[in-house]
Amino acid sequence: MSTIKVIKSSSVKSIKAQFSKEFNCNIRIYNGQKLAEESMKIADLSKKDAAGGELEIGPKSKVGNVEKYFQESFGIKVQISNQDDSKLAPNDATLNQAGKA
Repeated sequence: MSTIKVIKSSSVKSIKAQFSKEFNCNIRIYNGQKLAEESMKIADLSKKDAAGGELEIGPKSKVGNVEKYFQESFGIKVQISNQDDSKLAPNDATLNQAGKA
């Protein structure tokens, strides 16, 4: 199983593709209350006072923790959803479990 790395220069499109490929689930990345455009970079969405840095996410990462990491590190709201993006994954599920829901 592999991990993905998210940095400020990552694009929304690339992060979504990595989540789909590696964990078989979806990530919804928001720009305020709306879904972010796929061409946007994390740096474009990040709050100016956000710490930034890198996130390394693996298949055993809990959904709630991943969502919290994005919020704390980049100031960005994200939601993890199942494989067909029809429902949100429970916060206590791992990313692997989210893809199978």
